[in-house]
Amino acid sequence: MATNGILKFTADPSTQASWAAPTRQQSSNMRGMLRSGKVLMGQVLSYPSRQVAKTLAVTGADWIWIDAEHVAWSQKLLVEVIQIINHESGGKMIPVVRVPSKTSFDYMAWCLDAGAGGVIVPHIETVEEVSAAVAACRFPPTGHRSYPPFTYLPGLTDATPEGESIYTLANKSIAIIPQIESRLGIQNIDAIMQMDEVDALMIGGWFNSLQSELKGKLMRNTAGDLRLDMGLPVAFVGSEPEFVAALARAKEMSKKYGKKLVGAALGTAMVEQRLKEGFTVLISSIDLYTMAFGTVTDLQKARSTVEAYFDSSCNK
Repeated sequence: MATNGILKFTADPSTQASWAAPTRQQSSNMRGMLRSGKVLMGQVLSYPSRQVAKTLAVTGADWIWIDAEHVAWSQKLLVEVIQIINHESGGKMIPVVRVPSKTSFDYMAWCLDAGAGGVIVPHIETVEEVSAAVAACRFPPTGHRSYPPFTYLPGLTDATPEGESIYTLANKSIAIIPQIESRLGIQNIDAIMQMDEVDALMIGGWFNSLQSELKGKLMRNTAGDLRLDMGLPVAFVGSEPEFVAALARAKEMSKKYGKKLVGAALGTAMVEQRLKEGFTVLISSIDLYTMAFGTVTDLQKARSTVEAYFDSSCNK
């Protein structure tokens, strides 16, 4: 818990601006935030909407995951939404994009040029695949990212701290987060996690939960790519030895190499479970779930209130 209003373990919202870029056109320092030692709180933007992006940008999360893998964002709208989040949040909320595929190098360039603080790269299985993403996201000599002429305007949007260039600063700031979703990926997790350019890791097969306030039932959803690859059913319970061993190995490698694990954690019970599993970059809300299940809950409350009101009236 916070003591006297001071947050000891989560990132203090009053310090979020310290991770902002020198100009809004540049990428914020997601790598620095990941290395701060704090538990980070994030949210998901799946609706391809400028207005939803503007609303979420002022809610105070440390970072926001824009999902372009399972949502067909137009390139133009995706770029605009990244810029909206940077500007509306005052650089305090860092947009991170899950690109459509591990070979979506064009999307990686567009998102980073727009000011994204990092990319989540799905279906990573080998060191070579990570290296290809790194090459697309880093300026030379680390990679081969091209100079973005519409982002860095000389003397206007290319300001940097003394001793840094726009290239060195971007290479230090932009986070690369592989997502492992297969047996082969788990086999190679040690080699992947020890790569200097890997800043955090997502594991396919994470599950999340939402508590229905009225019915007292657990609303369950599973993203089971890893489980499917293992030939396991997509289910909330994940007690199969191979699956449990995979999560345990991810936690072990996370501690060994000091790399963060990213996972969804909706509600108190799942936050605690995630922390036990070693996850410290959390997704505490998902726009789709918030809208759908929040609406369901509101409707249930309203119906119950109406029923109770007229029951009470009839009994008078």
